[in-house]
Amino acid sequence: MTAIVVKYGGAAMDGGRLSATAMRDLTVLARGGRRLVLVHGGGREVTEEAARRGLAPRFVDGLRVTDPEMMDVVRMVLVGRINKDLVGQLRRAGVPAIGLSGEDAGLLTARTLLVDGVPRLGRVGEVAAVDTKALTMAWDAGLLPVVAGVAPDAAGLPHNLNADTAAAALAAALPAERLVYVSDVEGLMADPPDPASVIPRMASADLAALLRDRPPRDGMLPKLSGALTALRSGVPIVRLVGDHALLSASTTDTGRGTTLHV
Repeated sequence: MTAIVVKYGGAAMDGGRLSATAMRDLTVLARGGRRLVLVHGGGREVTEEAARRGLAPRFVDGLRVTDPEMMDVVRMVLVGRINKDLVGQLRRAGVPAIGLSGEDAGLLTARTLLVDGVPRLGRVGEVAAVDTKALTMAWDAGLLPVVAGVAPDAAGLPHNLNADTAAAALAAALPAERLVYVSDVEGLMADPPDPASVIPRMASADLAALLRDRPPRDGMLPKLSGALTALRSGVPIVRLVGDHALLSASTTDTGRGTTLHV
């Protein structure tokens, strides 16, 4: 049975929790026998915790600059707090779930992301390897894997993975039947932030041209880059949707939002 990878963005969360709509849709999908992977963000909560510690956030092209002190915050909030909160929320709704990060069973291995040959973003990683056996074991046990984007490098040093990038890597490795990005925006917009300008469909060749010629300079960039990686790796469909459209985006290629395709 093929799988669906859902990335639920931190900006769509309410205090690190799934919305009632997302919970309903995930419950329907899980009870329908779908093999799901839920990858979550949590940037807002990381920023709030960092502020409590007197750490000022810095971002480059939508990626958080992560020094060792910030890495401790990222790991604590994403793995130790949000991941476990989401698992509990799903279980209370009757969906058996298990919390994972890239550090569990070798699920994800990172390498330091270099900018112009230099690790300018600190411990921000890109995915070097994926081992999906932990996902398969979870599914075989009837569990929904919930994945936080923290992963070790080859030496065991934890790195901060952008959740969009992590979701794309997992979708490509499975390979999934589709990758769904759920966020607080309705899709890819020709004239952001106007929701009326959402682009309904775009082929991978046009997406590659967009990233080459007019790349966005915000949180949409890692989503689009991840989408292109997934499409080029055999995932036929990537959907970019708002929180209300998770169920339809996981089962159809039409409706609100943006469909990216090969």
